[in-house]
Amino acid sequence: MNTIEYENYTSTSVSYNETRRPIGLPIILEHLAATPTALGEQTVLDAGCGTGNYLAELHGRIGTLHGVEFNAGMAQVARDRFAEDPKVNIQQGSATELPFADGLFDGILCTQVLHHLDDGSTADFPNVARFFREAFRVLRPGGVLIINSSGHDQHRDGFWWAALVPKAIDRMLTRMPSTELLEENFRQTGFVDYEVVVPFDEVLQGKQYLDPEGPLKPAWRAGDSSWSLATEEELAHALDEVKSRLDDGTMARFINDREKRRAELGQTTFLIARKP
Repeated sequence: MNTIEYENYTSTSVSYNETRRPIGLPIILEHLAATPTALGEQTVLDAGCGTGNYLAELHGRIGTLHGVEFNAGMAQVARDRFAEDPKVNIQQGSATELPFADGLFDGILCTQVLHHLDDGSTADFPNVARFFREAFRVLRPGGVLIINSSGHDQHRDGFWWAALVPKAIDRMLTRMPSTELLEENFRQTGFVDYEVVVPFDEVLQGKQYLDPEGPLKPAWRAGDSSWSLATEEELAHALDEVKSRLDDGTMARFINDREKRRAELGQTTFLIARKP
């Protein structure tokens, strides 16, 4: 198996759309528009499409959309979402073994997926490297690969609640390739015109993100897989801290102090490059 599941996404798929929002659409569209093919005639892949949130935003702007999703539950939600639209095609499969012919796509998106490909047991992230090779293979010349991930500093300090489960964040960081490693993968695979963009004002959970009671809600926690890496004891301690801060009135100050850090770092990073 070339994708590592450590959260129960079959269960999460039921509520995922309530807690996650697509971000960076202007960035994505700008870079897709810079490829040789007009947007309305493009064929674009979302590798690790989840429930299809990004596909829904691109629908009507891009000619043909494809999604590949490893988890059966998430893939089924996406299929149901676009069941009546022949221009959106969803397949269950792995980003490391893309079921497509060479040179098919004008653009590939991969948003908040790469930390699911390796378990962190090796420093070279072999499955991430496989994904880059596969993306390069199925892109047309001039096509663009657009990745959204979180840098290590962003993951630690770009989410206000991360301070509640620091050991879980440490475990996540072993699974999360650094932005430096991703840049090296772009270079080694043969991509050119590498670019980095940080959408400072956007957060993955949208309006739900600043809910001070969010950590107390299982569906809210399921919106970020970092929570699934907390032990039962660590989770219980985090929930006790949230309840205590809500009771004594210090939660607002805690979130505000944490959000000052996010304002300096951003929460995620877009990394973009082109196949020559």
